[in-house]
Amino acid sequence: MISVIIPALNEEDTILACLQSLTDQTIPRDSYEIIVVDGGSTDHTCDLAAGLADRVMFQNRAGIGGARGEGAMAAAGDILVFTDADTRHPNTWLETIQEELTTDGYDVCTGPVRFYDQTIRSCVIQGWRKNYLLLHHFGFYWLIGSNFAVKKDAYMRAGGHRNISILEDYDLSLRLAEAGVRCTYDRRTAVQTSARRLKGILPYTCIYITGFYHYHITGSEEGLLKYPQPRTITFQRFTKPTDLKEARQKIVSAWCKLILNGPRFD
Repeated sequence: MISVIIPALNEEDTILACLQSLTDQTIPRDSYEIIVVDGGSTDHTCDLAAGLADRVMFQNRAGIGGARGEGAMAAAGDILVFTDADTRHPNTWLETIQEELTTDGYDVCTGPVRFYDQTIRSCVIQGWRKNYLLLHHFGFYWLIGSNFAVKKDAYMRAGGHRNISILEDYDLSLRLAEAGVRCTYDRRTAVQTSARRLKGILPYTCIYITGFYHYHITGSEEGLLKYPQPRTITFQRFTKPTDLKEARQKIVSAWCKLILNGPRFD
């Protein structure tokens, strides 16, 4: 069975289109389940989801990663598919994922994430994300939470999602690579998501700079838990001249470990 896991928080404007695209798949409806993990919505998200999802559960763990992880633990399927409540899917999406992870023998499948409400900002960010494809030549696939699937045994072997929100997909991508999984990028699985949260290039950049700072320098899960606003971004201490060198060394060390250990990516 396939389990589709969707974290949601106040998504009444988008979740119906998401779920309708998932119920209109080319594989039999009884061959997959849809799990919505609600993070405390105060609108009609849960009521709307209950009409189409197999299960609506309430989030107890912290962060977006915690929501995805809770859905994975509750899932009955041996293939876990992750997406977002503002994302729309082609009707062959699950069929293609099933083909890649069963017939073709991969452990992880991912594909393009595009925007259905394009803006100049979203076009810039989508162009930047194309750089992620260059990492495939080095054996690393940066998974995006809106569109990836993984065999449950591989997911558990990698330790699953941590209770963080910023870089939760990057973190899982690294640990899956370290676990030696086989990954494929299939353009047939392209999904369309919303650009409404992209408030600007500078805020987007600041969030990721803050994320990498906490991920590679402080190691603070609290710092990775909530998305900061650009005007409220603060660091736990003043940066020192050696910080950039230290961050670069840690990032290079992580990449070298992946490359030299030869993870089984195609």
